[in-house]
Amino acid sequence: NLMKCFICENDQKLKFLSDYKLEINEDQKYFENAKIFRCEDCEFSFVDPMPSEDTLNYFYEKVYRSDGRPPYLVSENYEDQKKHYLEDKNLSYLIYLTSLIDLKKIKKLYDFGGGDGDLGYALKKKFSQLQLFCTEHDSHCERILKDRGYKNLKNFENISEKFDLIVCTHSLEHITNINNVFKRMNNLLNPGGYIFFEVPNCTEEYWSGRPYDSPHLHFYTKTSFEKLAKIHKLQFINFSFSSYSFAKDHINQKTSQNNYYKMKSSIFSLGNLKRFLKKLLPKKLISIRQDMLQIRNIRSDEKLNWFINNTGDNCYIRGVLKKD
Repeated sequence: NLMKCFICENDQKLKFLSDYKLEINEDQKYFENAKIFRCEDCEFSFVDPMPSEDTLNYFYEKVYRSDGRPPYLVSENYEDQKKHYLEDKNLSYLIYLTSLIDLKKIKKLYDFGGGDGDLGYALKKKFSQLQLFCTEHDSHCERILKDRGYKNLKNFENISEKFDLIVCTHSLEHITNINNVFKRMNNLLNPGGYIFFEVPNCTEEYWSGRPYDSPHLHFYTKTSFEKLAKIHKLQFINFSFSSYSFAKDHINQKTSQNNYYKMKSSIFSLGNLKRFLKKLLPKKLISIRQDMLQIRNIRSDEKLNWFINNTGDNCYIRGVLKKD
C-alpha cells in the first residue's frame, strides 16, 4: 500500500525521520520493524509499519500497565490507585478546563482511552450532573472505572451515545489513524460540544533528545492540530504549551528507563525491596509515608511545571476544540 500522511493524506511530502526507539527491548515483538516518517506539510510523524490491531489490543489489555514496567515499577494496591486523581497534572487539567468551558452545562463526558478515569472523576466531584463514559480496554483499570461510575463503551465504532465533552489526555499518540478517530469523535459530539486533548509536543527539540518512542505511534505539533481542526471543521477555543521543559522530560524518561533495567538485573533491587516492604508493613505506616511524600512534593519547585504554561519549551501541547 502507498504510504500517506494520516492527516492530509499527501504522499509527496513524506520523509524518513528515524528508526523507532524502544523503551523496553522486549517490546520488539509488538513494534516489529517500525520506522518513523514525517509529513513536512503537517509537521506530523507516524510509525510504519503500524502494529496490527490484535497486537495492540493484547499489548494495552495485558502488558502496558502490568507491574514491573515503567512507570509502574512498584506494585500498587487499590487504595494507592484511587489517590492519583489528586496529582498535579489532574489539578492542572481542572484549572484549564473550568476556565474555558462552563462545566455546569455539560451533561455527558466521554473519556477516550480513559485509564483510571481520574479527570472525569475529579470533575464529577464538583459537577454532580455529569454522566461518565469511556472507552478503555486495559484490564488493570476495570475495577476503578466501575467503582467511579463510568460506563465503559469498549467498541468505539459502535457507540450510539452523544456527548457534550470528549476528553483525550495522552491517548491520541497511541492510536493507528488520527483522521478516522477525529471523524468518529466529531460524529459523537452534540452541536456546541467540546474536545479537550493533551499529547507530547513533537517539535525538533523533542526528536533531538528523546530516549525512546514506544509505545507511541503518532507524533504531533501545533501545526498538526491546526490542520486536523480545519479538516474536521472544528473551532479552536484555546491552544497551549504545557508541562515540563523538553530537557527535564527527557531526563525523567531516561531515569524511568534506567530504573527498569536496574530492577530487572537484580532480585535485590530497590523495586523488589519496595514490593516486599509493602507486603510486610502495616497499611497505616505506608499511608503515612505517602502523605509525607505528598507534602514534600507540594513544597517542591517541580510543582510549578504543571501550573505554568507557554514557557516556550514545554514538552506537551493541549487544546480545546468546539463543534459548531
